[in-house]
Amino acid sequence: MEYRFRFLRYRFLAYLLSLLLVVGSIFLLAFKGLNLGLDFTGGRVLEVRFEKNPDIGELRRSLKEAGLESFLVQETKEGTYIIKVREGENYEAVKNAVAKFGKYELIRQERIGSVISEELREKAVLAILTALGGILLYLAFRFKPLWGVGALLALVHDVLIVVGAYSLTYREVNLEVVSALLIVAGYSVADTVVIFDRIRENLRVRKTLPLEEVMDLSINQTLSRTIMTSLTTFVTAFTLFILGGYALSNIMFAFVVGVVVGTFSSVFVASAFVLDVGRLFGLGKEKVQEETA
Repeated sequence: MEYRFRFLRYRFLAYLLSLLLVVGSIFLLAFKGLNLGLDFTGGRVLEVRFEKNPDIGELRRSLKEAGLESFLVQETKEGTYIIKVREGENYEAVKNAVAKFGKYELIRQERIGSVISEELREKAVLAILTALGGILLYLAFRFKPLWGVGALLALVHDVLIVVGAYSLTYREVNLEVVSALLIVAGYSVADTVVIFDRIRENLRVRKTLPLEEVMDLSINQTLSRTIMTSLTTFVTAFTLFILGGYALSNIMFAFVVGVVVGTFSSVFVASAFVLDVGRLFGLGKEKVQEETA
């Protein structure tokens, strides 16, 4: 045989793992929720300049010790610090925490009202729905229903698990994270489409092989491409996650988790779904092959 590993032989173990991750994500979202950032909740933004710049880690610790629970500290290239705190946090506590590091100048102070944050929430939801709708149209154009549903299932699987990971770690979810989730969704679909295209090609030339073997063959033929793409993306994202600072690390967390689950779902979830649903409804290899036409 041309392939070396029977991926789909272990698909039921993959189903179990996916089920645990998806159910766990839904449970976390239902009972723990998400740590929504200022973009979605409203709050205050302060920019300060110190006579002697403190360590950003010490500034964060000072804010936390002052009783603040939801805040973000960023250091700019101009040597100033931007401090964002959620609506409802003690504003005086922010001033007291900042004053511990000596004299400072308040350069700007802004407030993000509830009306603006509500508008941003609506736009974020609209952006997600528009992107998913566009991906759905692409899948409908590129593949017949069974294959399109398999790719869409893998996409929902990946995004839901990434969102669940944010709930588990209680990392802040802001507009930048939403954009990262959309990129993860696109990455998931692209990876799945590559494998589906190879399966479609092999179905036309490997007419004597059973469908499961054609799928395993196709996964193995695209495996080097999948591994290299995923590995290079993962290494870059993981490096930025570790060294990129708080704000960038928060965004890269979506890529670190998304690349792993996206590769997993492309290999196991999408192809296995097409195989087992085809068998469930009595679709033989010929019928499934017609689906790819």
